Amino acid sequence: MNIANKISDIRKASGLSQDGFAKKLFVTRQAVSRWETGETTPTIDTLKLMFDTFKVDSNLFFETTIVCQSCGRPFETIEDFGSNKNKTASIEYCNPCLTEGELYPANSFDEWVDLCLQYFNNPTEQAKKEFREQLLTLKRWRK
Repeated sequence: MNIANKISDIRKASGLSQDGFAKKLFVTRQAVSRWETGETTPTIDTLKLMFDTFKVDSNLFFETTIVCQSCGRPFETIEDFGSNKNKTASIEYCNPCLTEGELYPANSFDEWVDLCLQYFNNPTEQAKKEFREQLLTLKRWRK
């Protein structure tokens, strides 16, 4: 299930119209409509407010594994999501790979692989090879 459907489910479970839901989150009805159609995503602060207001476990909200399309890191909490220029949450890139709409710079794919491998604990050559192959399936590195 995608984020748009989950937001719609939260609103409907609360028994609120889009307008009523929007008022609780201090946004417009149009914003809620755009979230529910997948046109936009809420800001990270708005997601946190939604979770607090409607007693939603953020871990359950993100129960399907979403991975960063730059480094492959799975998103586990709201803090893992990167931020777009307009401060909305990115559902494609993690924080720190995407901050305020800017991808973490990498001059080349090989440079990125080397940077990421610094966080591995003595990876084998096979693990390095598999990691490179995995990265090539991600949006940022796909040809």
